[in-house]
Amino acid sequence: MISGVVVASRPENLQVVSDAVDALPWAEVHYSDSAGRLVVTVEADGIDASIERVESLQRLPDVLSASLAEYRFEEGEMQSHPSSKSEPN
Repeated sequence: MISGVVVASRPENLQVVSDAVDALPWAEVHYSDSAGRLVVTVEADGIDASIERVESLQRLPDVLSASLAEYRFEEGEMQSHPSSKSEPN
């Protein structure tokens, strides 16, 4: 299962957070912006493991939030998380 996660940090902490996420063997940063947001993919064996990994991202130093935006099962079925429709603060 692959999940898309939006991670938020303060702009001045963006590089530190990006490096910490990229150091995880199951996560990869694909995009970041000057506002401190990162788009991250997370690989996991199922929804429970994916949620645990998103929670791990939330606990990283300097992370303000980590929100599951989308997930895809191996069969190719894609789901959007209901909260992914809202704009970050």
